[in-house]
Amino acid sequence: PSGKWPVVIFSHGMGCNRYAYSKICYDLCSEGFIVASVEHRDGSACHSRFYHNGSMEEIEHLQMEPSDDEYSVRNEQANQRAKEVIRCLQLVKNLNEGI
Repeated sequence: PSGKWPVVIFSHGMGCNRYAYSKICYDLCSEGFIVASVEHRDGSACHSRFYHNGSMEEIEHLQMEPSDDEYSVRNEQANQRAKEVIRCLQLVKNLNEGI
């Protein structure tokens, strides 16, 4: 072995959350991958909870209204999701470097 582990940054689908894919992530881990599963905070998850300043915060699922420009809303979500995945990758790299 080279002493290195393959890494997967996992991004959940629209309307799901990181827990919905836990079996897939578990299976990847059982094959020797390190999996970092991102829970997006753009309203695309069915629910999202996290601690911030010592209290539990919740982000509700974004419900589209008939008057919404779906392309613009989804494009904004896709851009935010990409930034969150990049941030997760940087965190994993920092851990690997001992930062």
